[in-house]
Amino acid sequence: MKIKYSYVGGGKHPKIGQIVHWRAEATDGPDASRYNRYMCDVLSAVAQDTGDCDRLLSLIARVENGHDDQIETGGNDVTMTMKSDGVQVDIEVNEDWIGQAEGHFTLQEWRAALEGWRRFLEMPASPGGGLEVDLPGSCAVKR
Repeated sequence: MKIKYSYVGGGKHPKIGQIVHWRAEATDGPDASRYNRYMCDVLSAVAQDTGDCDRLLSLIARVENGHDDQIETGGNDVTMTMKSDGVQVDIEVNEDWIGQAEGHFTLQEWRAALEGWRRFLEMPASPGGGLEVDLPGSCAVKR
């Protein structure tokens, strides 16, 4: 699975000028819709700046290294539960998006997504700017 991070133009504001919005989009895979909903669409809710990315990467490392069996975190109506078998993402604004197999990803996938998102957030915010990340060992939905 590939995740493409980009800035898209949001029009011109009369006082502050050109507006740009960030976007993460899953491409190149049969499960792109679940990656878009449970990973790409929640990145801006849980990692709004590089400090948030660093915090989440640190939490993933704590689980990977066995310091913690389980860590629950999140933000803006999103809960992320990290365990050794992966990250479960629950989107709290819709009961149908809580506890779903489609919301489960490997720790390595989330690490790669967050590292890419962090690099992206450090880039100048201009339309057309962006980068692409390959997620290692993208997993299929466990049914």
